Amino acid sequence: MATKAEVTVEDLYHIPEDGKAEIVNGELRLMSPTGDFPSRAKGALFASLRLCEERTGNGRAYPGNAAFIVNLPNR
Repeated sequence: MATKAEVTVEDLYHIPEDGKAEIVNGELRLMSPTGDFPSRAKGALFASLRLCEERTGNGRAYPGNAAFIVNLPNR
């Protein structure tokens, strides 16, 4: 029986530019884009958080589609 090789962060760099994906339990999971309402809600949340960041000087706000490489257990 053949075993599948686990996906690596390097594999994420080969996703088409307009695509979204993440690694879950060693497998590449493609993610659907959001539509009108979720995108507007996300924009409103970012705007509010960004104003709070500027006002308080605490934290960092990022808009949607920011990518981060994190090393978490079981991922």
